[in-house]
Amino acid sequence: MPVETENNKTPAAPTVCIADPDDALTRRLADLLETLGTEVSTYPSGAALLAGLRPGTICVIAEARLPDMTGIDLIRSLRSRMPDLPVILLATDGDVAAAVAAMRAGALDFIEKPHVDRLLAWRVRHLLESDGHRSG
Repeated sequence: MPVETENNKTPAAPTVCIADPDDALTRRLADLLETLGTEVSTYPSGAALLAGLRPGTICVIAEARLPDMTGIDLIRSLRSRMPDLPVILLATDGDVAAAVAAMRAGALDFIEKPHVDRLLAWRVRHLLESDGHRSG
């Protein structure tokens, strides 16, 4: 569902925010998600994402181990601002305990790198098509 801009003339595409210090991965994921009709904002850290988070964001994708915080800490910070915002965590070396902790903290999904492209595209496409997604 498009979000209207401030001037109400041109609808803006839904936004997906990505927080990951890996520039190559972030660019690849941004290119992929833009093919789904989303705008993508990228950030190198959790603090940068929190500072740049805007209404119209339909999903946050974040590395489970950001330079300045864990993905679980990011989820907790996001929950205080936008409680229904879906968060997908990515992990280089995830294990079952980390995945369970992420899901208990409220993550929508926990995807191990490097197998993120198809799973992430499927998950974001599902969010775009669902009637129940919310933006804040």
